[in-house]
Amino acid sequence: MRNVLSIVFFALFLPSIALSAAQSTGDKTIEVEGYGSSRQDALLQAKRSAVEEGIGVVLSSETEVENFMLKKDKVITQSFGAVRSYTLLKENKKDGTWYVRIRAVVSLDSITADLMALKILLVSMDKPRIMVLIQEENGQNAESTVVDYLQGKGFELIDPAQAAALMAKDDPFIRKATDGDPVAAAKLGAENGAEYVVVGSVRKSLMENEVINGSGMKSGQASLTVKVVNCSNGRIVATKSATGAAVHVAEDIAQAQAAAKAATALMDKKLFEAIVTSFQDTINNGANYDVVISGIKSYSLQKSATRILEDTEGVVSVTKRAFGDGKLELSVLFKGSVDTFCDRIDSKAIDEAKLLVTNVTGNRVVLNLQ
Repeated sequence: MRNVLSIVFFALFLPSIALSAAQSTGDKTIEVEGYGSSRQDALLQAKRSAVEEGIGVVLSSETEVENFMLKKDKVITQSFGAVRSYTLLKENKKDGTWYVRIRAVVSLDSITADLMALKILLVSMDKPRIMVLIQEENGQNAESTVVDYLQGKGFELIDPAQAAALMAKDDPFIRKATDGDPVAAAKLGAENGAEYVVVGSVRKSLMENEVINGSGMKSGQASLTVKVVNCSNGRIVATKSATGAAVHVAEDIAQAQAAAKAATALMDKKLFEAIVTSFQDTINNGANYDVVISGIKSYSLQKSATRILEDTEGVVSVTKRAFGDGKLELSVLFKGSVDTFCDRIDSKAIDEAKLLVTNVTGNRVVLNLQ
């Protein structure tokens, strides 16, 4: 009989506070500790603990039933909120393990306007580099607006001149990326040193406007659609669109200003919030790693390998994507950096063999069982 997977969600906030309290605003100061294989990992764990202890944790119960028999009952936690600021109180290193103690200010309020909190978030994400590639006929107004916005918020960007050189090429692959193909966008971004890429296109036009008829002014219109793609795995972080309008005596300037307004509206109301929310979720609840294990020659071995990863400290969940020809492909949600993940799984024993990390590219980890 087929496996049946039932997931029951319930919400409890820890420490003991009502669920409604999680919806309140305001800051809370808390002292927490963190441990890690590096100073950065220890700080990351401490920041995550500050959010969990200062604001709370949502619990979900995942129950797996096979042939009407309970196979697995696992509680998964998820936290929300962000660290607005912190002070390092103590740090030391002993036997290869870092220890830190911090005093952190945490909040459920949006941090999109808080440059200090954004800086902490970006440092916790290892300062991801973003490439912006927006296709726009007769101009780069939308792209320039998005670049200026992100730079103003402290994001590290791939040189806009490098992006402009790519856009100047009549390359079908680049057009495929800017048209929204996540695989093409991820590959293009990774080849140019980006961890995330913003791709999209602008459509500009003129529209009849009775208010300005006879004045010699032109009404420019623009619609902008973009995607944010994680270059390491091709996952779409956000897809958003916006429109803009502007009036000018010159047709091209009216359309250019409309494109810039569309980009501003996109960042202010939609896209920037989605990026920040995605980054916060990664820091609080873990990052997705694509794990490929070769040397898995039997069904029982792939079950053993999966179980080993599930039991690894920091692993939230393991999802099997494919198995065959001696290769096991998994999606692993892990609370920590890719280096910490590799430290914890490298040389783990499965039967009489060992898992060895052989390649790491972004969020993709390749192992060999030997």
